[in-house]
Amino acid sequence: MVDEISHLYSMKYWKKMSVDKCVIVIAGIPEDVYFCHICYIVENLTIILKNFNYKKIFKNAVEWKPWLQKICDRWGWSHKNSPLIWRKVGLSKDNVTYIGNVNQFWEFLHICYDINSYITPQDLEKLQLDYFLMYKAVLKSLSIKRPSVKHRYITIIGAGKALCTDLVPQLVTTKELWLTNGVVINLYDEPGCFFKIKHIAKDIEAIGGGLYAARVIESISDGLCDCDILINLEVIPKEENENTDSWLRRNYDGMAKLAKQINRYAPSQMKVLICSMSASCYCVNVLHVLVTKLPFTNIVAVSAHYGLEIIYNLLTTLNVPITNFGCPAVWGFLGINHFVDVCHMIQKFEVYKPNNRALTAEEGTTLPLGFKHPELRWLFYLAHNNNPHKGYFERKAVTQYQIGRTENFQLCKAICDLLQLWYSNSEHIGDEIISLGISSDGSFGIPRGLVFSQPVHLQILKDGSRVWSPFIDFPLPCIPICIFKNLILTAMTLTKERNLKLITIFFNNITQNKNRY
Repeated sequence: MVDEISHLYSMKYWKKMSVDKCVIVIAGIPEDVYFCHICYIVENLTIILKNFNYKKIFKNAVEWKPWLQKICDRWGWSHKNSPLIWRKVGLSKDNVTYIGNVNQFWEFLHICYDINSYITPQDLEKLQLDYFLMYKAVLKSLSIKRPSVKHRYITIIGAGKALCTDLVPQLVTTKELWLTNGVVINLYDEPGCFFKIKHIAKDIEAIGGGLYAARVIESISDGLCDCDILINLEVIPKEENENTDSWLRRNYDGMAKLAKQINRYAPSQMKVLICSMSASCYCVNVLHVLVTKLPFTNIVAVSAHYGLEIIYNLLTTLNVPITNFGCPAVWGFLGINHFVDVCHMIQKFEVYKPNNRALTAEEGTTLPLGFKHPELRWLFYLAHNNNPHKGYFERKAVTQYQIGRTENFQLCKAICDLLQLWYSNSEHIGDEIISLGISSDGSFGIPRGLVFSQPVHLQILKDGSRVWSPFIDFPLPCIPICIFKNLILTAMTLTKERNLKLITIFFNNITQNKNRY
């Protein structure tokens, strides 16, 4: 019995030792003689000291600077040259301590291990040549044995919602998102939802398609490091009797925390989709102000689901087939106000030109009627009744109140349609018009810089990047111009008031930080 207890104790001890294990990480370029010298020293130390562990990271001269910048941005370091040395303790990715360059590493070795090392310049050059040849041999073996492995990393915040179980299958079956090794889905939610999203991740693994892996992550930072697409499903609902200022403040606090993590951990090409049913345009506006690492064109608010929500029931009510209809435009400061412009819903027709024979031909004729040409029309361009949909929204509200319904399908489709276009390899990029909450460029009378849902299309810039821009040929919404201006004025007022308060808070924080020092 004593032996069993001692065995259990030793197992726990070694488990603790593995958790507390210290690893010295040395990163540099093989052409750097100092980097090679340090690698030589630590390799010999592992033979002498059983608890000494190290990891080498080789980078070529071309990739060194961007890689170094990424590491420094992540941890808030200031380091310029090869090598870079740090210490990592335990299993946590965040328990990292900066050591520095060559001189600081020698100080570290002298203090901790009382070690000094000297090597002649001639031997140093020989050592560097050995490591350089070894590095080339490793690269050659990797190119032979391991083909390039690429994944698309998608992180979902608020994954505990029922919406996520519908969204992920659509994401992993969207072929435009696949890379050579498919899609990796990271799921995150508040700690109380851990077991729920764990079950979701388990169910997702059976989907197949382009899914490579589904992972439950413990912090948002874990899902940002290699993230390509960040989808935020978090909803901050307006509580009963809560005023708008308090509600927007809570939205700001949530976005401020997210912006801080994006600036520290995220890659500079990451795209952010705000997909909640709360103040999504306001949240995007906050991120545009606080996120410094991403271009503001990479952060958008999904809005097409407001149009998708009504299109099927509306066309069914009007006894019109849904085939070849585009989604109606959605205008507004989402979460505060919006208007779905069903009158300017586009319908795709095929007409005969010339059409004289098509008009006069007898039924059942086998003679050619002419040549078919595609044509786009507004839904109500020939309607005698300018408001054929009047009363539809009242019926919809009553139906929702009586039986309830879910908006999951519409939001999932809106997200996947957006990503499908954004990552498409089609030659006809820019042909599709969708609704999206983006920063205005002054089109449609919307002030420049205001995040507002509007019709947009995709444009490719000279550097190859893809951005969503207002489709300026789209007509203004079919409502009195004074109402449309009021939608804009409300957004301007709320944004301006909140921005003034944010500026005050910002300068107060700067003053407090100066006083600390």
